[in-house]
Amino acid sequence: MMMKSKKLFDWQQLVTKKRLFDPTNKEDKIEFAYFLQTKRWNSIVCPFELEWPYLTVPDMIKDKLAHHILKVEKVWE
Repeated sequence: MMMKSKKLFDWQQLVTKKRLFDPTNKEDKIEFAYFLQTKRWNSIVCPFELEWPYLTVPDMIKDKLAHHILKVEKVWE
């Protein structure tokens, strides 16, 4: 019985470790490249937090990377 509650605790811990995607962070870009190649995240769950006004994490990351590469500022921030 204790084992079951331990697994639930581990799952909650994974979910709360989400972070904001940073287009300047090499590790974040490697994580997204892995997703593009395999259609799944390298970790058990998506490691990135979905931000407003985006509907999906992959679309959010693509937009953030495009803005970063083209050096275009977002108008809603």
